[in-house]
Amino acid sequence: MGALDAKAFQSVCRERYSNDDADVKAAMLCSEWEKHLGDPNWHPFKVVMVDDKEVEMLREDDEKLVFLKEQWGEVIYKTVTSALLELNEYNSSGRYVVPELWNFKEDKKASLSEVIDYLLQKWRTSKWRRT
Repeated sequence: MGALDAKAFQSVCRERYSNDDADVKAAMLCSEWEKHLGDPNWHPFKVVMVDDKEVEMLREDDEKLVFLKEQWGEVIYKTVTSALLELNEYNSSGRYVVPELWNFKEDKKASLSEVIDYLLQKWRTSKWRRT
């Protein structure tokens, strides 16, 4: 959780640059924002009260995020903010990527029962192949 999607950076850079330059620029941009995400001094969140509970939300007026949206557009902005929110939810103290089991078909975090079903299905098919 909290990893940046390099494909989003590549697609936006391919629209702006030639193919050779696009891949290099996308890698540099993605690397730059990974550094920003890992910086513990950058905290673009505000605390608001929702139903008598404190909830952290992104500040819309954060300089880095405003610049990102203006310079690179909505796609990269959403990629960075979703990674930032995931980092804050799963590992706010360390701000490093946390591995998570993922259901790609439904594009959501996999539940334990989904993981067990998947492993049993793979085990059964491999068992039939061996005999």
